[in-house]
Amino acid sequence: MLDELDAGLAGGIERGPGAHRRFERLVERLRTPAAAFLRPELERRLADHVEANDSFARDRIAHALAGACGEAALPALLRASVSDRDDDGDTLRLDLLALFSAWPGTAHDLLLDCVASPDPGTRRVGIWGLSVTDFGGAEYFDLVADAASDPDPEVRADVMSTLGSIFGVGDPPRARALLMAGAGDPAPQVRCSAVQALGSAHDRAVTDLLVARAEDTDRWVRFWAAWSLARRPGPAVRTALERLAADEDGDVREAARTALAFPTSTQAP
Repeated sequence: MLDELDAGLAGGIERGPGAHRRFERLVERLRTPAAAFLRPELERRLADHVEANDSFARDRIAHALAGACGEAALPALLRASVSDRDDDGDTLRLDLLALFSAWPGTAHDLLLDCVASPDPGTRRVGIWGLSVTDFGGAEYFDLVADAASDPDPEVRADVMSTLGSIFGVGDPPRARALLMAGAGDPAPQVRCSAVQALGSAHDRAVTDLLVARAEDTDRWVRFWAAWSLARRPGPAVRTALERLAADEDGDVREAARTALAFPTSTQAP
């Protein structure tokens, strides 16, 4: 079965929608404890497909490895997810979520190791994993929040997104303070994530901060400022959105014009 799967993955098969069904029979036959002896072979193939940036083949092998080896597959799937940006309809993260649910103790130990890794990509995997396994930031909020000062801007950006999710209820005042500070971070991707996350907070201090970010030098920060200012009352908000509606960037203009068309909330700014 593994040889046949290798041949198919190497055969340049069309990778369009539904292509995974062509391999379903082979992959499902490998997803059995009887195939656990193939773990070294599957892990090697998984690493090779990650190195080749072939997310389709990576996900087929990862799915087989998860089914065959269960708990023992977690380290390899976490390593593979370092290069995963979850932007191609992949199933790798779904397999990881299933393993997290089946073996929560092992998953948390491995995720804590990821957060402590010297590699920024691995730290990002750890933060993502904790954000989905520690519901509401009940246990590891402080650990993730401390990463808001990580030296890598991509890690800090992920922390902003995490604090803007249900994970932020672990300590709402600290989450809010870190998000507001993140909106002024030197790195634009951090500002962008913070501004996006602050869209659900409608008090005056946040609104004033978003109005200020509407003049950010980075177009994507301005883009998310426009969306986050939508439905907020007040002349300063409208002035900022009207200015963004004439922005030099087309995406920013479209976002601002859409935001201006929304009805304004009756909630006080």
